[in-house]
Amino acid sequence: MLRMDPARTPLGRMLMEEITPVVMVLRTPLVEESCLKNGLSFIEMLSPFCNFTNIDVPVRTSSDQPYRLQKFKLRLFYESNIRQPDLEIAKEQLKKVITQVGEKDHSELSSDPPHISNELAKSGSEIWPSWFEFINKELIRMVSFSEHEAFDHPVACLLVVSSEDEEPINKFVDLFNSNKLPALLNDGAMDPKILKYYLLVHDNQGGSSEKYIFLFVVVMLLFFQF
Repeated sequence: MLRMDPARTPLGRMLMEEITPVVMVLRTPLVEESCLKNGLSFIEMLSPFCNFTNIDVPVRTSSDQPYRLQKFKLRLFYESNIRQPDLEIAKEQLKKVITQVGEKDHSELSSDPPHISNELAKSGSEIWPSWFEFINKELIRMVSFSEHEAFDHPVACLLVVSSEDEEPINKFVDLFNSNKLPALLNDGAMDPKILKYYLLVHDNQGGSSEKYIFLFVVVMLLFFQF
């Protein structure tokens, strides 16, 4: 059985960074305010827990070939960012990236050339053009969240409410029923029956958490699937 480490190749790294499952995050303003007290957005705070590097999971490819997955990653996006970039803006950004990469390559060519023996000793994954990863990443970003591919369509939704919110139970319901959902979801291009997970955030700076224990129990009973 093959053991796959995607970080060993540029293509593998690109897949890990750009084509991994997406989780849509819907949160109330109070959630974001609590996180920003520490200089982090909610997604930035949660991101370290979305990289799994110490796993050993047997999976199979579409051709039924078994291998062991040792690394996995989730990508988090706020609902407001789940939309396809404006084409003209994306084109200008791509031009800028191409120019920057070209200038970098020119400066490298002007320096001392690498010794031929060192270049021949490199593995196949080390001799990709220096611009490959930069351009490829930008091209993928240009077509993200489109109607015609599902790589960026959310597989799950995380609904996040603060314990300081008024009527927090209703907030959970309102978050997914609001008019702030991505257009692709409202238009039917994305599956509206995606998995939903519920998170109640409590800021200890707001005082004792004892009075919020009951609220936590209510949330668990209402939304937890036994």
